[in-house]
Amino acid sequence: MSEYFADTVLVHSRVKVLVVEDDTTVRNFCRHLLRLHYDVATAANGRDAVDMLQQDNYDLVLTDLQMPEMGGIELLRHVREHYPAIDVVILTAFATVDTARQALKLGAFDYLSKPVDASDLERAVRRCLELRRIRHEKERLSELLVMHRFSQAIATSLDTETQICQMTDFLWQRFAPESLAISLFYPEESQLTLQIYKTRMGGPVRVGHVDLAADCDTDQLATAHLQLVGSVAAEPPGLFAGTALRTHDRPIGYVHMTRGSDQPEFEPNERTLLSVFASQIAASLDNARLYRQLKEQHLQTIEALAEAIDARDTYTMGHSRQVTRYAVRLGERMGMTAEKLELLRYASLLHDIGKIGIRDYVLLKPGPLSDEEFAVMKKHPRIGAKIISKVQALRATLPIIEGHHEQVDGKGYPAGKSGDELSLETRILAIADAFEAMTADRAYRMAMENEKALQVLIRGRGTKWDEQLVDAFVAMIREEGSTLRIRTRLKQTRVPLIKPREEQQAVVSADARD
Repeated sequence: MSEYFADTVLVHSRVKVLVVEDDTTVRNFCRHLLRLHYDVATAANGRDAVDMLQQDNYDLVLTDLQMPEMGGIELLRHVREHYPAIDVVILTAFATVDTARQALKLGAFDYLSKPVDASDLERAVRRCLELRRIRHEKERLSELLVMHRFSQAIATSLDTETQICQMTDFLWQRFAPESLAISLFYPEESQLTLQIYKTRMGGPVRVGHVDLAADCDTDQLATAHLQLVGSVAAEPPGLFAGTALRTHDRPIGYVHMTRGSDQPEFEPNERTLLSVFASQIAASLDNARLYRQLKEQHLQTIEALAEAIDARDTYTMGHSRQVTRYAVRLGERMGMTAEKLELLRYASLLHDIGKIGIRDYVLLKPGPLSDEEFAVMKKHPRIGAKIISKVQALRATLPIIEGHHEQVDGKGYPAGKSGDELSLETRILAIADAFEAMTADRAYRMAMENEKALQVLIRGRGTKWDEQLVDAFVAMIREEGSTLRIRTRLKQTRVPLIKPREEQQAVVSADARD
């Protein structure tokens, strides 16, 4: 026996071989030759071999062609249909070209003519197992590549809906199921929500949710998931593959797939792969959910800050939220990306934060501002940008906040920028801010009617404001103005407006009274 064969034996010492031969002499010869290096079992005919294949796992089948009860060709067909991972080598005393062609066409790895030569048998088994090893290595590499691509796909976004769509597409292509469903568990709301349910027959996507205790176990989660889908686990079990999505040792959802009766059952390696995918899905969805929660808290904090600034004047209460509604809707109509819309939303909410640095006697003055007072008021965009510059996550909003009073003709403030120097977000915010200010009551004037304010914008198109954006904004307000309005008119509470020198005198008077 060659050194190569000896090395191969060590590698494949746990390989299981089934020898199927009705001739006792040949059967014993093969068993004695191979059992030194492999686990060898024998069967006298194809029918016995089928029973043994059901009871144990084998890597290689050596089978005669001519046998009672079930011959080698019929056994080969059975193995190929039910055990595609098992290799088959044919032993035959009738080694004609037609016989060999038929066996190879049905999926046999090789064939040997009787009488069987020891060297030929060893060589055939060795070659078969070596190619099997290479095939398995390629399959493992392929699965690793699949998992890598899957990880790359779901890592491109932290948006839950986008991730669900990516996961669905990937699992659908990889497993080709009859149906696929993914649900997510929200323990804080005690609900399991069906995110996607896709079937090979198509039809409307089923959505919904079901109540589920926060401390539910995996079985309860699976039951609730199937209740949402409107089915039970598929019968036979081989056509159903499902697993809980878990992260940090807690369930966050469930994924299951089914196959039709015309499809193969899920193999053990497919179930293992699904479990691996499930762990990646769970981690990714959990990260996306945490990210969404952080973003929501971040936005709520910004909204609260904007409301606090607006609250300094009851006439401007809710001004920033209303400007944001107008600006973001116009951005949507202009086809801005989700990232740009988010930036515009933050900038719109924070655009007047600089007013915190403007004294009340200027900010709340009920009449026209003097030149000196207007010069003070014009500082608020830069004050706002300076305040926000301390927050790294919001620095992208600085040019928008600082430029929301600039004009396309360069006659705005504070920097006198014009045209293309102003970003799309800045030009949108300028229009939304101007319109909202004109259509809201102020201490020094009553609100304009929408149409009158729109005429002001139209007269200023190309000078104060971007022409294309003004046209789009006017169309938007005329079509959707009533649904976009969210502010509630509040009656102003009059407060004394004290200038710096008067403030000092008031303090002296107060001290005197005390």
